[in-house]
Amino acid sequence: MQAPSIGTPALGRTARWPTLAALGAALWLALALNPTAAEAGSGLYLQLGLGYGSFSGTELVTQEVPGGKDGIGDYPDTDSATCCPGPGLATQFRLGWSLFGFGGPEFGLVANGWDLGNSAGGAGFIGGGIRLFPIKFLGLLGLDDKDFPLDAGIGVMFGYSLVGKDFAYTGTFWDVDLHVEYKLTSFLSAGVKFDAIFPKYGDFALTSYKNNRGRCLDSGANQDLVNQAVPIDRDAADCAGRGPETTYITPQIVFTFHFDPFDS
Repeated sequence: MQAPSIGTPALGRTARWPTLAALGAALWLALALNPTAAEAGSGLYLQLGLGYGSFSGTELVTQEVPGGKDGIGDYPDTDSATCCPGPGLATQFRLGWSLFGFGGPEFGLVANGWDLGNSAGGAGFIGGGIRLFPIKFLGLLGLDDKDFPLDAGIGVMFGYSLVGKDFAYTGTFWDVDLHVEYKLTSFLSAGVKFDAIFPKYGDFALTSYKNNRGRCLDSGANQDLVNQAVPIDRDAADCAGRGPETTYITPQIVFTFHFDPFDS
C-alpha cells in the first residue's frame, strides 16, 4: 500500500501547495493593489512570514519503518529520535481588516516542511480569527500612536489542520501569536512574530491520504496494529481512542503591507 509520503502523489502536492500558493498570491496581491500611505495597523493589511517551526512530543508519529515489521506493512516507527516531525522551514500568510486601527477579522495560513527533499513531510494550518493592535489602544491614554515607530499585534485564529509524511492526521487547531514590527515606510513594516499553535488531531492515522485509509488510534494515541494490521477505510472506522498531543511553535521574520483600497 502506498503511504502518504510527501514525495508521493498521495500527500505531496497537498502538503507543498500552501507554501508556494500563499507566497505567490500574497506578492501578487501586494503589487496589484498598489498600497497607499495608510497608517500602520489600520485599513487592509497583508502579512508575509518566513522562519522556523517545530512540533513537540513523540505522539505525532509520521514516519514508518521501511519495509514494514512483523509481516505488517505501513508499520509506525516508534523510535523517539525518528518517529515524528523534525524542525523545518515555516511560512505564513495573513490578510485582515483593521477597524479604526484597533483590530478586526483576519484570514490566515501557516505552512511547515521538514526533511525537505523527496521524502519531505509537511503541515498546514488554515483558518480565521481576530487581531488586536495594542499600541492603538495606548493612544487612548495619550500616546502619539501615529508617529510611534513601532507596531504590534496580538492574534487568535481557529481552523483546520493537516500534517503528514508516511502517516497523516487531520483535525482542528487554535493559534495564538504576538508580533512586533518597525515602521519602515507609511505602508510597510517589518519585524518578528511568534506563533504557538495547539492542534487537536483526530484518533485516526491515515496510511494513504489519497485512498482515505488507515488505522484507529487507542487511548495512548498508538495505532491499532492488532485489530487493524491491514488498514481500513476511514468511513468504516469506529475509533474510540484519542489523537496525538502536540504543540507547534514557530518564530518568524514578517513583513506587513498596510493599505486602504478605498482611499482615493
